[in-house]
Amino acid sequence: MTGYELEDIFLDNSKEFMPQIIKAGKDILILSMISKRPMSGYDLIKKIFTETSVLLSQGSVYPILYSFEEEDILKVEYERGDMRTKMYRLTPQGMEIAQDKIDHFVLALNHFIKLLDTEATCPSSHNITNDPVLFLQRHNIDAPV
Repeated sequence: MTGYELEDIFLDNSKEFMPQIIKAGKDILILSMISKRPMSGYDLIKKIFTETSVLLSQGSVYPILYSFEEEDILKVEYERGDMRTKMYRLTPQGMEIAQDKIDHFVLALNHFIKLLDTEATCPSSHNITNDPVLFLQRHNIDAPV
């Protein structure tokens, strides 16, 4: 079983939580995605949907982009020959702010996971979040061959 196959299994079984997670962390997700490459609002919505099957509305994405632009975290550039499509890029200050926000978000998630682990440990000493085989067994999922 490859890592990609395991990831697909985990994603299929976590779909009920994905919208809540994406919506709670959408500003961090947007910063993270733009830190990798400049993106338009449409590109962000499309990529998030492709990766998670969660469709964010323009009304939830664009206000975040405008806010980050006002705070000098993002700057807008236009593609050559296309003055309609805004491409968002992190400013130098925005890179630092984005990294801080991502770091703090990850710390919060790790703390949340730690809380889950202490409450939802298996009778054995294995932790289900660190052991894919145990996860599959516990949720009665057949491992791909």
